[in-house]
Amino acid sequence: MSILRQRLGERARFGAPLAPRTTWGVGGPAWCLCRVHSAAEAAWVRREASRHGVACRVLGRGSNLLVADAGFSGVLLSLKGDLAKVRVLEDGLQAGGGAHLPALVKLAARRGLAGLEWAAGIPASLGGAIAMNAGAAGGSVAAVLAEVELLLANGGQFLAGPRDLKPGYRRGGLPRGAMVLGARLRLTPDDPDAVAARTRALLERRAASQPLGAATAGCVFRNPAGDHAGRLIEAAGCKGWREGGAVVSTRHANFIENAGGATAAQVLALMEKVRRQVRQASGVDLEPEVEVLGDV
Repeated sequence: MSILRQRLGERARFGAPLAPRTTWGVGGPAWCLCRVHSAAEAAWVRREASRHGVACRVLGRGSNLLVADAGFSGVLLSLKGDLAKVRVLEDGLQAGGGAHLPALVKLAARRGLAGLEWAAGIPASLGGAIAMNAGAAGGSVAAVLAEVELLLANGGQFLAGPRDLKPGYRRGGLPRGAMVLGARLRLTPDDPDAVAARTRALLERRAASQPLGAATAGCVFRNPAGDHAGRLIEAAGCKGWREGGAVVSTRHANFIENAGGATAAQVLALMEKVRRQVRQASGVDLEPEVEVLGDV
């Protein structure tokens, strides 16, 4: 698909390493990583990939993602330019799907816009956060999402409101194959100092209970109904378990750290060992929250 290089130039990078682009720091290269600056470019790349029978998906900030050691044999889109811009509104923020969620949290605090404090410390893109309905501390993206601009699988664009989506726990409810181009977040005007204080308090609480300084992908397993995956994993005695460079965090059992040189295969092996142990100890079959990209 030399046509990608012809149109995008150096913004189409073949054999791009993905490990440095994920928070876990593991995995092989992408066949092609394309930086797209507009909805038109994103739609064009997806059409070309489909025409050639090549898989195509979005790469956000690489959190909540496990890339296979062999990499991804398709096209990844990195949303930049207009697709990462942010605009402050009287009652919220307008941002591209490639915008960095922590930057939005800080901007909202500076401008005195309440409603994103819960997201402090979550290293996601806005598009990725919407797709999985990221949430913490009783808040979620769905609760502040006013509208979202989508690029549909058929190449059409759709401006979806809350009634068009059916979000759930760690599920954005987007149409199958849809990509988030941008969104408007409805926030509440408040005193900037008060918003900043709440944001700091939540970040400090997260730092006290989670291994924020380590290479992780956030919570590995979804919380089962009425319980917490971390509690079940700790009760099963899995804290500190190791598979090569992959280690179950001793700070929060639902995190797996890349303690140095971990491979995707080791992370997956450790995840399966933990699932078996929890199943044996409690009868609960934990469901992975992280997404696997590529063949493992």
